[in-house]
Amino acid sequence: MFRRREEIRERLLEIIRKFREKGAVSQEKAMTSEELGLPPRFQDAMKRRLGRLGIFVEVNGKYYLSEDRLKEVEERFAARRRH
Repeated sequence: MFRRREEIRERLLEIIRKFREKGAVSQEKAMTSEELGLPPRFQDAMKRRLGRLGIFVEVNGKYYLSEDRLKEVEERFAARRRH
């Protein structure tokens, strides 16, 4: 179970890195998943848990990384680990 969780975490970090490298970190700089070089399953994942996290925001078929939301999610998970 922990191995699977670590694999998911690594994939998520890789996607975050791609958004940052391409500069897709605001609504004005949003890009398609193809422009970002993301796998086709990214869009499917956005319809499920990944989309509910709110880290990646979709606007008219394009996506950007919400650094503010990412920070909130990281803080929430860190608080959970402490308890």
